[in-house]
Amino acid sequence: MDLYECISKRRDTRHFTNEEVPEEVLNKALEAAHAAPSVGLSEPWRFVVVKSEPIKKQIKNVFLDKNEEAKLEITDENQKNRYETFKLEAIEEAPIGIAIFCETQASESFTIGTIGNSNTLEWSCACAIQNLWLSLTEQGYGLGWVSIIDYPKFTEIFDVPKTWKALGYFCIGKPATDYDGQPMLEQIKWKSRAPKPYVKYI
Repeated sequence: MDLYECISKRRDTRHFTNEEVPEEVLNKALEAAHAAPSVGLSEPWRFVVVKSEPIKKQIKNVFLDKNEEAKLEITDENQKNRYETFKLEAIEEAPIGIAIFCETQASESFTIGTIGNSNTLEWSCACAIQNLWLSLTEQGYGLGWVSIIDYPKFTEIFDVPKTWKALGYFCIGKPATDYDGQPMLEQIKWKSRAPKPYVKYI
């Protein structure tokens, strides 16, 4: 699979088979993530691999509580009814999860590129996440980003330093579908992807 095919096939996966993820697949994906560019060579990404069923249950409960809050923000009843039918996570179904954090302490000392803008540390982590995602796609596996989370409560689940900022929880497994070759939200006609990027030339 070449790079552009891999980019095109990458999906935010919510439906997985019960097939296990081999250690070599996970390790290759983590190595790809670690090869990402980072501001000032800070390498701020921190990965916590989750296989424990009790921990997954705790994460699921944090998601469920936050998702109830999210539903209150939907004022259109038709939209709310549709939203409630969507599969938004696979926390307990996916064989592996990864909690990803950003080590923020790098901005407290001189790190090239962080002066005046510590957000560049998080952007560096975003590059690592994309590498992780693409590596899994190339290997025939999928990843789903669970972003509907109460982040302080989520962080409390893990014994991590206070300088680690939670970025999200990611479900990993063998995809059960490719959503007809399109994003899931497009397949279920919730949204449509723009045919071309917005670009302005000056």
